Amino acid sequence: MPFVISGAARAALPSPPAASSWRQRCVALWRAPRSPQAIVCVLAAWLVLVANGALWARLGQADGYNGSLVLLRAAFAWLALWGTVLLLGLTAWPRGMKPAWTVLLVVAACAQHFMLAYGVVIDGGMVRNVLQTHASESADLWSPGLAAHLLLVAGLPLAWLWQVPVRRAGAWRSLGRTGALLLGASALLLLGVLGLYRELAPVVRNNMALRFAFNPVSPVLAVADVVIKPLLRRPRPFVSITAGAELGASYGAAARPPLLVLVVGETARADHFGLNGYARDTTPELARRGVLSWRDVRSCGTSTLQSVPCMFSHLGREAFVRRAANHDNLLDVLRQAGLAVLWLDNQAGCKGVCERVPSASTEDAQDTAAGRRLCEGGECLDELMLDGLDERIAALPEARRRRGVVLVLHQMGSHGPAYHKRSSAGAKAFQPECRTHALADCAREELVNVYDNSIRETDRFLAHTLDWLRARQARFDTGFLYLSDHGESLGEMGLYLHGMPYAVAPEAQKRVPLVAWTGPLGKRTGIDAGCLRGTLDAPLTHDHLYHTVLALMDVRSPTYRPGLDAFAPCRGSPA
Repeated sequence: MPFVISGAARAALPSPPAASSWRQRCVALWRAPRSPQAIVCVLAAWLVLVANGALWARLGQADGYNGSLVLLRAAFAWLALWGTVLLLGLTAWPRGMKPAWTVLLVVAACAQHFMLAYGVVIDGGMVRNVLQTHASESADLWSPGLAAHLLLVAGLPLAWLWQVPVRRAGAWRSLGRTGALLLGASALLLLGVLGLYRELAPVVRNNMALRFAFNPVSPVLAVADVVIKPLLRRPRPFVSITAGAELGASYGAAARPPLLVLVVGETARADHFGLNGYARDTTPELARRGVLSWRDVRSCGTSTLQSVPCMFSHLGREAFVRRAANHDNLLDVLRQAGLAVLWLDNQAGCKGVCERVPSASTEDAQDTAAGRRLCEGGECLDELMLDGLDERIAALPEARRRRGVVLVLHQMGSHGPAYHKRSSAGAKAFQPECRTHALADCAREELVNVYDNSIRETDRFLAHTLDWLRARQARFDTGFLYLSDHGESLGEMGLYLHGMPYAVAPEAQKRVPLVAWTGPLGKRTGIDAGCLRGTLDAPLTHDHLYHTVLALMDVRSPTYRPGLDAFAPCRGSPA
């Protein structure tokens, strides 16, 4: 006889749980209305856990710390959490904040990608570099890794954020809750700083870059420093320094006017120049042309935005950083003395240096025959700056040209991360090359190969520039100077590219090549080239450029300082 359960017994049995009940609870939790204070706490916790990979990695390599890594990371996590809550708490209002939270998540995702992929830090200098980056350079930074970080760090919280209803309260109640959140976060942050100071202070002092690794606090503070701080600060007054600039005696005695080509290099490391003893022959063309190369030269900054205005200033690095006023620069003084000056750019602008002198860009030559040969995807090899250069000089005022000409050629040089775009097929001597923007994914040999090929391309360009100059010696007393704006990190200590704060930047980002061919211009101003060869190990900096060029061009100015003239020890009587 089959076993039968009566209706009454069946009703007495417990009902099996619905298969979808747990899903319903999760969906209800996902969609439940939240107060803005709760939302910012959730976002802060998410960002500390998911968007601070660079901080956790740097702590694992902290110099001078021998304690527990788990405790160290826990201590920094406490500071990062309440610092992030304090930051986001400023946006804990019930209306109109979702776009602001979205921007913050996207910024945090991008910041983590670049900190992990290139070892950079996000400070005010880096933000200024980003704001002045050329569109084609920005495109070089796009990669699958960046897309993955955007999806991982920002995608999930944005999916939650934009569907969750924000619970609203009265104005005074919202103000009170947000005030309580800010006070609580401040108290807990201060408690952590005071309680952990003895343990953490030595770690921070020995690893200064940790200050810039808190994400998104550091990027937001950096943006505020760049965007908001100038609005609250008086603009620097402009003080002219061109008074008293005049041409020296050589202009009355010489038969030909001077022509100086000053090449501003980009991202070239001194220790990767064969002229400076590098094991690879990266500068064969320059070596054949008998140039002078100084081996111990330091830059004014670690980015173009910092270095270029500084290297053309009369102040020197220390005074330039602390300056209370803006001034004219080297090009203004040369022009005030009566010379023809032209800035020619193959880069993202002159950073204000050429504001008051004639300037041009290779962008206006991309549709020429040379442009179609030397440009690809909107980016041109530096060689294009030599095409049509005679016509550019001829367009300068004739009266000034008769006195003398100074040409400044601003390179694209070795700008990364797309190093493979910086050299032509004929310069690719070292193989295999790294051909991705994700530099950390390349083998060390591939990365060094592709960078060294970009130096070979610079070698070819500089050699052709010298040949162009020598071909014009019948009309001009010619001379040549090349000086890079900053160096580059190629994976040493996990760092790539450049732009680290100067105080903590490695030497690779600060040591730059300086190359000169004084030629007839040097003889005109009494320079003994043989004597200069004995000075190639002398320590120099960007501070020397201003004063060296003034003396080389025989331009007198009250701002000239003989002690910063690199050629002064070898200058005798003018020819």
